[in-house]
Amino acid sequence: MSDREPHNWEKHKPYIELLAQVHNSCVLVAEYGVRYLFLSPNFKEFFGYDSSKLEVPEESGADYLETRIHPDDLLVLGNIQKRLIDFIFSLPLEERTDYKHIFEFRALNKEQKYIRVISQHQILEIGERKDPLIMLGIVDYSPNQSDFEDVRFRLMNIKTGEVVPFPIIENSPKNITKREIEILRLVNNGMLSKEISDKLSISIHTVNVHRQNILQKMEVANAFEAVNYARKLGLMS
Repeated sequence: MSDREPHNWEKHKPYIELLAQVHNSCVLVAEYGVRYLFLSPNFKEFFGYDSSKLEVPEESGADYLETRIHPDDLLVLGNIQKRLIDFIFSLPLEERTDYKHIFEFRALNKEQKYIRVISQHQILEIGERKDPLIMLGIVDYSPNQSDFEDVRFRLMNIKTGEVVPFPIIENSPKNITKREIEILRLVNNGMLSKEISDKLSISIHTVNVHRQNILQKMEVANAFEAVNYARKLGLMS
């Protein structure tokens, strides 16, 4: 690493080092978009990451970790991160460190096999230009190792615990209603139309009309595709 240290990194360093000692996950701190300031030894143990490449930004820099992410997932993650920066800049300055960004995607482990990981990020410091400066990341295996799951993303306010709707994809269906989202969530929970009808105190006919409208608005063939689409839009949180 170079001798240049970003503003206020030193005040975080003792906490980060302690976190890495007591935490079984991989812990990193990055000067946002520039270089890594800290990487826990677990990166090599868990994922086989070459620490020398991670620590020398002139040779590989932050791009090295990206080479370990599944190419399909990397495209999705890049899109999310671009829009996430826009979201952060839309917030009042005092709120820009209030959010945790939780990604779930596929990455290569030390056996060179793709596994699902959860990567949680939080901005620790804002720079002089009011942009993210220092970012904390905690990476671990996901309890969900399904080969058929897409990228998942959640945006959480760490002060209130609120999960903020944030679509994985940008093309949202038009005019989807709160009732239709409610029905989709119940379908995702495995409920049949009759069960949804009883729970919401509406007729089965009304439930089925809503379900048909959902398929038309999302331009999908069945409820399974609709639920997956809704998850990408951040509607299932």
